[in-house]
Amino acid sequence: MRHLTRALSILFMVIPLAHASDASDLVDKDWIEIDSPNFRVVTEQPEAVARRMIVDLENLRYISNRVRGAQSLDGPPLTIVAMGRSSFSTLGLHKNLAGVFSLSRYGYAALARIEDYATSADTSDWARATILHEYHHFLMHYSPETTSYPRWYDEGMSEYWSSLVIQDGMAWFGHPVEGSGREAWLVDRMGRVDLDTKWLFNTTRLKFDETRSGTADTARFYARAKYAIHYFNSSPELRRQLAHYLRLHNMGLSEDQAVRFAFKKSYAELDSDMRNYVQRHLTARGFSTGKDGLDLPQVPVKVTKLDRAATYAVLADVVPRFAKGDRKVAKELIETNLKLHPDDAKANAIAVNRGVVDDGMARLATLLQRYPNDPVLLAARAESLRMTAVAMRDTGTPGWEALLEEARPLYRRAIQADPGNSLAYYGLGYLYTLAPDSGPAQEGIAVLDTVVIYEPAPGSFRALAQLYLRNHALPEALKSMRSAVAFGAAGDHPLDALWMENLELLADMESSATPAGAGLRYKSEAVYEGALADGKPHGKGKWTRLNGSYYEGDFVHGLPSGHGKLVSERGVAYEGEFVEGMAHGKGRITFPADSKMVSYEGGVDAALPAGAGVLVTKEGRLETTFLRGEAHGEGTFVPAGGSAPIRGKWLYGDYQWPAADNVVFTGGIDADGRRHGMGWCHAAASPKIEPCRYKDDRRVAEDAEDD
Repeated sequence: MRHLTRALSILFMVIPLAHASDASDLVDKDWIEIDSPNFRVVTEQPEAVARRMIVDLENLRYISNRVRGAQSLDGPPLTIVAMGRSSFSTLGLHKNLAGVFSLSRYGYAALARIEDYATSADTSDWARATILHEYHHFLMHYSPETTSYPRWYDEGMSEYWSSLVIQDGMAWFGHPVEGSGREAWLVDRMGRVDLDTKWLFNTTRLKFDETRSGTADTARFYARAKYAIHYFNSSPELRRQLAHYLRLHNMGLSEDQAVRFAFKKSYAELDSDMRNYVQRHLTARGFSTGKDGLDLPQVPVKVTKLDRAATYAVLADVVPRFAKGDRKVAKELIETNLKLHPDDAKANAIAVNRGVVDDGMARLATLLQRYPNDPVLLAARAESLRMTAVAMRDTGTPGWEALLEEARPLYRRAIQADPGNSLAYYGLGYLYTLAPDSGPAQEGIAVLDTVVIYEPAPGSFRALAQLYLRNHALPEALKSMRSAVAFGAAGDHPLDALWMENLELLADMESSATPAGAGLRYKSEAVYEGALADGKPHGKGKWTRLNGSYYEGDFVHGLPSGHGKLVSERGVAYEGEFVEGMAHGKGRITFPADSKMVSYEGGVDAALPAGAGVLVTKEGRLETTFLRGEAHGEGTFVPAGGSAPIRGKWLYGDYQWPAADNVVFTGGIDADGRRHGMGWCHAAASPKIEPCRYKDDRRVAEDAEDD
C-alpha cells in the first residue's frame, strides 16, 4: 500500500553533516515561535532572523497571488521549522537536503535548513531562497484547482520565484542567488550552456543519493529547471505558451505532445533558443511595490519564546512527516512529547498515527470517553480502524467490512467538528476508493475533491471518475481521469490512459458536431470519418483526435458498439468489443514498450480487465480472474526468468505466498519467481498484520527502493 505525499526538496551542495546523538540535542536550544497572518515559523535562530524570514514569506505570498494568476487556498498558518546546520543534522535526513515541504493527509508543514539568513530584503541570499523555494511549492499545490505540475516546472518555478529581492521600490525575480552555484551547472565540460530540454522535461524522479553522478544530475536538473522557467517568464508570449503547456499536461497529453503543441518547436530548437537567451538576453522581471503597483502590506508579527514542552509539541508534529530512513529522532520526539502531554488529544493521536504506542486503540477509546467530539481523536480512531480493515481486506481476512462501517461515521463526525481536518477527509475518501458504490455519490465526490488537494493520487481521481459517472456527470468524470493520467505520468498506471481515452471518445459522441468533409468535426477538434445516420456515426467509421489517438470500428446510433480498436497517443491500445460507447466484453490490450505490462487478453469492463483473462508483464504471465483491473482469484503465474509456475490466490493485485520463515507475505512476484515489493506480512503465531517489503526474496526496510 502506497501513501503518496507532495514532498519536494532542493539540493544544498555543502560538506557532509555529523549526526547529533538524540532528540534532546535538538530541543535543548532557545526556540521561538513567530506568527503572522499566514505563517508560523518555529526556529532556534535569532529573533531578528525569524522576523525577516516571516516578512519575506508574507511578501512572496502576496506578490505571487497578485502576479502569478493563481490563488492559494486560505487555511491554518503554514508551520515551518527552520533550523541551523547543526540542528538540521540531528534529523538524519539526506545530507544534501536544504529543505523539504509536505502536503499530505496530516496537513502541511515544511523543514528548512538556514544559516546566515540575510537581514535585509534587498540582499540575495541562499538561506532566504531555500525557505522561499519550499513555500512556493505550497503556494502552487495548496490551491482551489488541483493541478499536476511536471517535475521540472514545479522545481523551476520555485527556483525562479524564490530569487525575490526588493530594491528601490521594485520586487525583482530572476537574479542569480548568491551562494547557490546554480549557474555553474548550466555549462558542460566544454563550457557551453546546455539545457537539454528533452532530458529535463522528461525527468520525473530524482535520486537524492550520495553518489557523484546522482549529486551532479540533481544539481544539473535544478539549474536547468530554473533557467528554463527564466526563459519562459521573459515575455508575455512565452508565458502564454507555458500556461498552454501546463493545460495540455493536465489534459493527459504525453510530455512530447504537450511540448509539440504548446511550444511548436522541437527539443533541439528549444535548446537553441534557451541557450541564446541565457548567453545574450537574460532579463530579471520586476514589479513596483508602491501604492500604484503591488502596494506591499505591513505584516503584523508576534514572537513567543517556547519552553521545552511547547518545543517538543511542535517538533513531534512536524519532524516525523519527513523521517524516512532514520526514524530514531522522530520516535524520541513523539515519545517524549507524549510523556509531557499524557492527556493531550493531539499528542496521543500523533503517537497512535505514527505507530509509536502498542495500545493505540485502547488509548483512543479512553480519551474519546473524556472528549467525545474531539476531531483529532475521532479521526485517529477512525484511521486505526481503517488501516486494520485495509490490512485484513488485502490479506483475505474476514470481517474487514464491519471495521470500515464503524470508521465511516467517526470520519463524518470529525469533519463536522472540524471542516479542516484533512486526515478525516483522507480516510473517508479512501473508503470510496475501495468501494465507490458504498455511500452517497455526492458525499464521495465532495470528500475526494478535498482529498486530492492533499494527496493527489491517481486512485483517488479514478474513484472520483466512477462517482461522477454514477451521477451521470460525464464531463467531470473525464476531467478526473485526465488528472489521474497527469498525476500518474511516470507510467505506473497505463490503464488510466485507456480509460481516459474511452471517456474522451464518449464525450465527443455526446456533444454536438458539425459536418466536415466525409464526416463530422467536434468542438474538441476531433474528427469522424465514416458512415452516418441522422447526422450521427452509424456503421463503420474512425474518430481521430489532434494528438493522434483514435477509435476505428463499429458505431450504432452515435456510439461505438460492436467491434473496434481504441488507441491512446500514450501507446496503450484496446481491440475488442464495445457496448454503448465503452470498451466492454472480450478484448485485447497492448501496452507501450516502457510499461511494466506487455499485454492483456480476456474480459473487459469500462476499459479495465474484468473476469477471466491473461496478463503478460515483464515479470511473467498471469492467468487468473480480474476485478476492476486487478488480479483477484485463483490463478497461475509463469515467471519470465524460467522458474517453475506459481499457483495460488491473488487478492486485489497481490499474490498470497505460502508461509515461509513463519511469515505469510501478500505482495508481488519478480521475474525469478521470488517475493518482491511492498505488501503485507502476517506471522503465523500473531494476529498482527503489518506492512513489509521484500527484495530478492529477502525482507528489507519498508523505504528501500525497488529496482
